[in-house]
Parts: sequence; C-alpha cells; structure tokens
Amino acid sequence: MDDGGDFKKARGFLLTYSVFLLAMWFFKAELKSFNLLGVSLTLEHHKESIWLVLALLNAYLWFRCWQRMPRLGLYFDEPMHDLYDTALVWLAVKVKRSALRRCAEEQFKSRHDPAERMKLHACSGQAMGRSSVAEDQRHHGDEAPELHQITRESRTKISLWANYKYTSKGEWTPFFGTASYGEYQPSAALTRTAKAFAIVKGAFVTPWFTDHVAPLILGAISTTIALWKWVEINFLTIVA
Repeated sequence: MDDGGDFKKARGFLLTYSVFLLAMWFFKAELKSFNLLGVSLTLEHHKESIWLVLALLNAYLWFRCWQRMPRLGLYFDEPMHDLYDTALVWLAVKVKRSALRRCAEEQFKSRHDPAERMKLHACSGQAMGRSSVAEDQRHHGDEAPELHQITRESRTKISLWANYKYTSKGEWTPFFGTASYGEYQPSAALTRTAKAFAIVKGAFVTPWFTDHVAPLILGAISTTIALWKWVEINFLTIVA
C-alpha cells in the first residue's frame, strides 16, 4: 500500500477544496451554480443549505487527510528536532548565563593563580534527549521508548558549560578553560517557548509544518467559515 501517495492525494484534495471555500467566502461569491467533476450544476432548491453541504464535504476531506497521515507525521522530524534543540540550548544559556559565569570563576580560582585574570569567552550546551534515547535503544533495542514517548523532562535535559580565557604571568594565553555546569532541567515555560520558536522558524525553513500541520489548520479554518456562513444565512440574516 502506498501510504505516502495516499496521504499526498488526501492532502491535495483538502488543500484544493479549502482554498476554494476560502476564496468563495472572501470574494462573497453567490452560490447559484458550480462545477462538480466536470459537470456544471445549477442550484434550484435548498440554496440556503449549500454552505452546510460544502462544510460537510470539507470536513470529510479533513478527516480523510487525518486518517492518511503518516505515522508520527504530527511529531517533529529530524530537522525540526535540530531546531528545537538549538532553541532549547540558546534559551538555557540566556537564563543560566550568570550561573555559568560563576561556575567559570570558581573553576578558574581553584586551578589558577587568583592574581591572574579571566574573561568569559562563550557559553554553550547540548540537548541530551536524543542522545539518551539513542543510547537506550542501542542497549535495549525495540523495548526502549522512542523519542516521542519519553517525558518532557527527559527530552529537554541539557548539559551546559562555559569557556573562558585567562592570563598567565600577566599575559593572555591562547588556551581556553572549560567549566562544566552539569545537567540543567529547563522549566515548562522555557521548553514551550523553545518549541513555539522552533515551529515558527520551521514553518519557513523545513517542509514539516507545511506538509503535515498547515493543511489541517487550513481545512479546519475553511470548514469553520463555511459552517458560520450557513448559520449566518439561515439564522442571523434579518429578512426585511
């Protein structure tokens, strides 16, 4: 069975009819006739219900697209996970910068002459969720959970460190010291912010959002508008 091809067809139908509905609503088209599968149909009866029929048709196409969605299609793919991890680390470094500076200063004092000088060079980190899952799968095979099955805490744990420059006998050395902050567990607010940023950026730089999420959003919007038009015509229009 060609699941990928079936999904593309279902998505294509949904996008086509959703755009069609939105265009009719935006341009205030009068539904007196329309073309169905190459046949021109003129409406004579129940014209007040045409928006309901179109909404139900679009709802059917929405559910068909949903049912044909590839496994894990609504979960992040690898490029999206890259964006998410990058956002997590960037935000974590911003939040913990003062703590990383203190960590670097403490290590410098313990390893070097306190009379020498040090300067924070850069702070960085690495999201550990994917590497932890990969390691677990190497040891336990199919019994190990997949990335989307682990907890938020396990997925978003980060290893942070700070690099610093320092002087030796009053001269700046070409070497860098590295102070490990250890593991940092971001708050839910920070991880949600990172995920929102990844989704927004991913909508422009990766196909995941436009391929899997945007068609469902567009279909839901167009179906809702069609239902509203039906309600407006039948229950909210005041007959003079």
